Amino acid sequence: MLYMKPKFASKLDGCADYACIFGLVKAAVEAVLGSRRAGLSLGLADLPLSVGALHQLGSNFIIMNRILLNHVLDACDRRLANAYIFHVLLHEYVHSLGVADERETDGLVLGVTEAVLGRDHPAYAIAAHGIESLISRIGVPAAAAAHQRMGTISVIDDFETENLNYFG
Repeated sequence: MLYMKPKFASKLDGCADYACIFGLVKAAVEAVLGSRRAGLSLGLADLPLSVGALHQLGSNFIIMNRILLNHVLDACDRRLANAYIFHVLLHEYVHSLGVADERETDGLVLGVTEAVLGRDHPAYAIAAHGIESLISRIGVPAAAAAHQRMGTISVIDDFETENLNYFG
């Protein structure tokens, strides 16, 4: 394996923004699956709680559920919050590579997570048991549980800069 698990886990645990975590997602996928792509953007939107994030095949957007994300950021320490963000971005990144089947995606996410982080990292527990395992542990505010419609999308600046050199 190209990454030593403790080193990769330490990098993830120390990330302070989405771009850092997404850079690790891309590195992990390339190291384990040998695949990569550039040109993705991240948006945050209020989504129903049954949707952690989404990526429409063929698009350049990953949209994370702002309600769940904010709750995780409020209720969890940085390590667990980064594990959650890593898992969600990894799942959607695998979809962006053309994998449409959810079971196949879940299997690939679990394999990549285990390879780069190991079974002791909280991201592995999320990959193995689903986001619901984390949410059921930290609970969900009642107002969030009642939300059922997609809200305005907020685009995250400087999420991926790999392809910006082409416009210089």
